[in-house]
Amino acid sequence: MLNSRNPHIAVATSKKWLPLHTLAASGEFYLVDSLLKHNLDINATDVGGLTALHRAIIGKKQAITNYLLRESANPFVLDDEGATLMHYAVQTASAPTIKLLLLYNADINAQDRDGWTPLHVAVQARRSDIVKLLLIKGADIQVKNKASSITFPLDGLTPLGLCLYLGRETRTYEVLIMLKEFPRSRLKRLVTD
Repeated sequence: MLNSRNPHIAVATSKKWLPLHTLAASGEFYLVDSLLKHNLDINATDVGGLTALHRAIIGKKQAITNYLLRESANPFVLDDEGATLMHYAVQTASAPTIKLLLLYNADINAQDRDGWTPLHVAVQARRSDIVKLLLIKGADIQVKNKASSITFPLDGLTPLGLCLYLGRETRTYEVLIMLKEFPRSRLKRLVTD
């Protein structure tokens, strides 16, 4: 497969994914490494506008994610809807990936086309652990999402407003408390330091 008789391996597809994407999603570290040694475009996008790095993050393949970033995969790439890799890491609730992306200077407050930040995504998923991590790392609780015909009832909401909209569940309550209390606890730490 990787010999010189097949020079178009970078474009061979299964009608959607490139081979590098498939191997990254599957966690096939040695095959990903072999493909990259054949000068494939590490940032090539599939039909859906995703890179191999997106596929590794979605598949929760931490070793592949680390490797692709070390091999110069673009940590600032956007999908067709303007979502960043940080949005995907939050969707998969992968704290190690979130921390890794921050090491590569990923924007924790980046908004997709609808104005949703990673914090909005974490609040919607009611992931208090991820909300806490994002707040500790500096996520802005004041950012509002944009007006959209698709998300109409959720237009113009901060993460706190979104949390209030989502209703009464134990997990929603935990997130709500965190969003309300975190700025005060951060302020207390800054004053005492």
